[in-house]
Amino acid sequence: MSRIKILVAAGGTGGHLFPALAVVEQLEDLAGADLAVSFIGSPDRIESKVIPRLGYDYHAITVTGFAGLSLKSLRLPFNILKSLHYCRKLLNKEKFDAVVCAGAYLSYPPGLAASQKNLPLFVMESNVNPGKTNKLLAPKASLIFTAFEESRNYFAAGLHGKLRPYGNPVRKSILDLPAKEDAIASFGLDAARKTILIVGGSLGAMSINKAIEANIQIIRDSDYQIIWQTGKSWKQAADLPSNIKQLQFIDDMNSAYAAADLVVSRSGATTIAELCAVGRPSILIPLPNAATNEQAHNAKVPADNGAAIIINDSEIGGRLFIAIGTLIGDKQKLAGMSAAAKALGRPDAARKCAEEIIKAIGRYSLDAGS
Repeated sequence: MSRIKILVAAGGTGGHLFPALAVVEQLEDLAGADLAVSFIGSPDRIESKVIPRLGYDYHAITVTGFAGLSLKSLRLPFNILKSLHYCRKLLNKEKFDAVVCAGAYLSYPPGLAASQKNLPLFVMESNVNPGKTNKLLAPKASLIFTAFEESRNYFAAGLHGKLRPYGNPVRKSILDLPAKEDAIASFGLDAARKTILIVGGSLGAMSINKAIEANIQIIRDSDYQIIWQTGKSWKQAADLPSNIKQLQFIDDMNSAYAAADLVVSRSGATTIAELCAVGRPSILIPLPNAATNEQAHNAKVPADNGAAIIINDSEIGGRLFIAIGTLIGDKQKLAGMSAAAKALGRPDAARKCAEEIIKAIGRYSLDAGS
């Protein structure tokens, strides 16, 4: 029997790319050498760097989201048609057995091409409120993997039979945390102090960075320490106290999570999935200008279940460090939030998605690959 060949459309942001990679890890565990995976994405976003480095076959298409009335947007229909033609040719040439689309605008051409060829199409939705591309692809999909049960409210009733609310897939590396003392030492910090991880995503979060900078003296005088991920565009602060470790980007996120007693973060779906999978209490600050307010919807789930508290972006200047000071000294509260986060965690999400994909393709025995 020939190998199973799967095309994965994922990228634009890590929030779309990394859940897809988590599912691919599990597909490879199940099928091993009987599986060949290729990726399709943008020529200049995160996936264009990560995927070739991991050794996968990579194809680039130039599709962007709608950017208002602009020359770029006027070219959008042409770029979609051009990318659709490319995807059709790719599917014909490589004889893929299925296509997995992880959302964002770049998923539309390969997803539509798969539908036109009657190939199994699997859609992954990380946010509570589905994005526009996934709403368009959902009626054509064989199955729709959602991170949240609440996503059912945003899909037409006729699609509910396709929904599989397994959780947001998390990479193996995130689930395999080192010892806390070793993790803290890797950042050059003090194992005797409570540690707060503050992250703003790969690009950083300007408002969070400004709030930290405005409260340097409070941090200097505190009993806790901070791992502060600023993003690449934030200028390195001068004369930081020894209890702040400032980094533009954190490559070793599992050590960062292992070190943290409390996490302050935006509320992207992947971040929330990781926080729950590793059982970390959090202060969530939803991105205020997200297209469908998805980060506010995402944050509400752990907050309603006692795993997080929400602070609006406009309020962090006055509230963030009051909340940090209150929480970090309340051992019982942190333990309760941690347990609540762990209860929401879905560490088996990637495995369940991979098993469903293999079964739906129908050319492979799970028993043979396990």
